[in-house]
Amino acid sequence: MLTSDVSMKMSPKKAMGIILEAIQEVIPYELAVIMSLEPYRQLQVRYCSGILCDEKLHRRIIKIDDREDLIKALSSGKVLLVKETRNPQHLDTYAGIINLPLGHSCMITPLKAEGEIIGLMTLDHRQCNVFTRERVKFAEILSRLLAIALAQSLQNEKLISDNKVLMFERNTLLADMAKVSDSLVGSSEPWRRVLEKIRLVAPTEASVMILGETGTGKEQVAKAIHALSSRADRPFITLNCSVIQANLAESELFGHEKGAFTSAVSSRKGRFELADGGTLFLDELADLPVETQPKLLRAIQQGTFDRLGSEKTVRADVRIICATNANIETRIREGRFREDLFYRLNIFPIALPPLRQRKEDLVLLIHHFIKNLSQRFGYTNPAISEAAIQMLMQHSWPGNVRELENAVERALINSRGQMLEPLHFHFDQSIYETLKKDVSPPEQLQDYASETRKIIEKALKICNGRIYGDKGAARLLNLKPTTLQSKMKKLRIEK
Repeated sequence: MLTSDVSMKMSPKKAMGIILEAIQEVIPYELAVIMSLEPYRQLQVRYCSGILCDEKLHRRIIKIDDREDLIKALSSGKVLLVKETRNPQHLDTYAGIINLPLGHSCMITPLKAEGEIIGLMTLDHRQCNVFTRERVKFAEILSRLLAIALAQSLQNEKLISDNKVLMFERNTLLADMAKVSDSLVGSSEPWRRVLEKIRLVAPTEASVMILGETGTGKEQVAKAIHALSSRADRPFITLNCSVIQANLAESELFGHEKGAFTSAVSSRKGRFELADGGTLFLDELADLPVETQPKLLRAIQQGTFDRLGSEKTVRADVRIICATNANIETRIREGRFREDLFYRLNIFPIALPPLRQRKEDLVLLIHHFIKNLSQRFGYTNPAISEAAIQMLMQHSWPGNVRELENAVERALINSRGQMLEPLHFHFDQSIYETLKKDVSPPEQLQDYASETRKIIEKALKICNGRIYGDKGAARLLNLKPTTLQSKMKKLRIEK
């Protein structure tokens, strides 16, 4: 019973270590490596032991096609003692990682599970002829135990990966029930495509570039990706690249040491370091100073950087999500953005549609904003009239969702939490937007008096001839009632 309990608690990695220790008692090695067979004819280092074991080997990917010895061992399925050669074309298994002398001892043992090769074990020693026939036979026997431990390790990784997928699907299901999140409201086809892309990329570690006009919700999409990822409980750090000065951009991103520049009175962490283990959101990416871009590229590729004024290398595990409303490819042609940085960040682009292309979502968004803003203002059960909705449907919304939210907020204040009517909504050039709907084909611009007359007559028609009050033409035209009456008298306009 005790033996069973111990075996249940022992990890596959620990089991590999124990087996390799047992092998070393019979077969003296200086380097033992266990590798799993991966897709695309590659091997990945899973475990390393011995005095020559180097951290550079950790989870290292080794291409099979470049190494003749590995191909032979995998093809034959038998233990292979490598014979050293002076052939310049011959490539040692760990060439470029560990320098072993010419003539050193090397044994390659296939690891099989249920008759299928799932990996390799290599044993190396700097002396020659260390591995005898008896030792080869012993390695072949114990390799069966190593294969079991490796298979368990791979199975554990698959279970962890499957669990992450299940957790993501669970989160997605919960998100669907709440319209993905409180800030991502909509059911139109263009918006559903955006939500599907969020679901696809969130559980990965891929960099994401969010494209779209101002006010389309790029930061909310970035937050949703972070919230649905495995980094959800880690920091989400934001940096707006358009507001940082060129000479301070490096400090903002990577931090600085005390005295690094005139105003650096103390050490400070940068956004990259603050986002360690989490997500860094780079808004308005196209405005990032070009002088800072090479260091950002290096930090993303290597996961390391130096604080300004320091020679100490800092390591940080950061996922990058960026957003822009500019055409970065144009900036590249102009020499204002690095092409290699663009391709490094543009792994998974998500283009957000402007509000005018998802008008089906307008009513949902209006009610969503009314509900949230009413709670903030302390209003109870405000509503919106059909006439107001129809008016909002006709607006072009150049400021997108942000403009709509601002318009609803102003209307709630103007209505004091009562029924929202058309007169409670105010837009820049709102009268001209209203007139533009009914002018077809476009008319030639007339003199000032004639155009003013048209505007006043249109406002009177909308307000049913009323001049005074909240629903009057004077309020709609943002004029004093007496001023409007004076203009009407001068232009001979009847109510």
